[in-house]
Amino acid sequence: MGEALRDKHWTGERVGRRFRRVFSLALLTILIGTLVALAVAYRSWVDAQARAAIVISSVLEAPVLTPVAEAVSGEPRFTDASIAGNPALIARPAGDGPWPAVFIVNGTVPEGRRLPEVRRLAEGLARAGYLVLVPDLPGLTEDEITPETVDETVDVAREASERPDVEGGEAALVGVSTGATLALLASERASLEGRISVVAGVAPYADIRTVVNVATTGHYRDGKEFRRHEADPFLSYAIARSLVAALPPGEDRRTLFNELGGVDREDPNPLAGLRSRPTEDLGPKAKSVVELLANEEVGRFDALYESLPEGVCADLRKLSPLAGTGRLHAPVEIATGPRDRYFPVSESFELERIAPGRRVTVTRALDHAKLDFSLEDAPAFAAFDGFVVRALREARLDGK
Repeated sequence: MGEALRDKHWTGERVGRRFRRVFSLALLTILIGTLVALAVAYRSWVDAQARAAIVISSVLEAPVLTPVAEAVSGEPRFTDASIAGNPALIARPAGDGPWPAVFIVNGTVPEGRRLPEVRRLAEGLARAGYLVLVPDLPGLTEDEITPETVDETVDVAREASERPDVEGGEAALVGVSTGATLALLASERASLEGRISVVAGVAPYADIRTVVNVATTGHYRDGKEFRRHEADPFLSYAIARSLVAALPPGEDRRTLFNELGGVDREDPNPLAGLRSRPTEDLGPKAKSVVELLANEEVGRFDALYESLPEGVCADLRKLSPLAGTGRLHAPVEIATGPRDRYFPVSESFELERIAPGRRVTVTRALDHAKLDFSLEDAPAFAAFDGFVVRALREARLDGK
């Protein structure tokens, strides 16, 4: 009887051990399966995060991270070319294409595609596996934005999507400041539907009327109220050049351009000359532009803006993403600083009217176009990193 009980006891233990082994094996199998499934499901995120690290390290020129990123990525190849008739820099990844394409839409910088920060961004994206196109669009190296600038942005995007070395017939549009707005304006065009993988913009504006208001009076309308926004003086300079460029060709436009030509782009008060200038020598169209630029009173702004010549108003509408009837079908990722020194943060959120699915990241890591990193504010940098990761996931077709 005792032996029988002991046999029964050991038999029960063996069954229990066997059950535990089977259960553990089943649990391990489920766990491994889950991890594999997660790895497959999040493969594109992991891939994009690795690419984001390469891009961000190139932009920051970090002492440790940048050499490591360069060591693990292929050396890009740079060439000069013409894209849709515009001189451009092309950065190709190592190896053979086709590759997913990124069209960097520059802001208003005299150096254009040769600006070191732009070249570093192009290099980082190429190291991360993207074919990068950086054209010098009309007006931008002269600190002007015109409807021609928008049209050429569209033409470059179309040609980029049609290149044989571009994967999937799409291009990502990546822009900073005015370049981000140009990317949005181009993406509204019906002719580019299905050709844009993502629009990723840093600190764009949405409504040119708001920008002109800030540039002249230091305020903008928020609903029924006016809010103060202190912008860098360069904004006033660029707005003045763009408004004068919208005037019809003739003596008045030449005269005003010559006068603005004597103003340094870093002048702390670029509108001083226009504000003290008599207007009796100008025709009514040029006079209305000068009166708007010279005005500093918030209460007079609306009347002066609405009295602009129809041709000037028509050009301004073409420079304002919110003025059109188009909608953006491509994903839209926006990042901006909480106190941008050019455009109110509200401009980024206003884009919901044309891009209902847009996502806005507000982070202290950004000072307009400048990216800063500090250990004291790691969450702000992490927020910017998330913006980059999401944009790169959308831009890389084989990672979707």
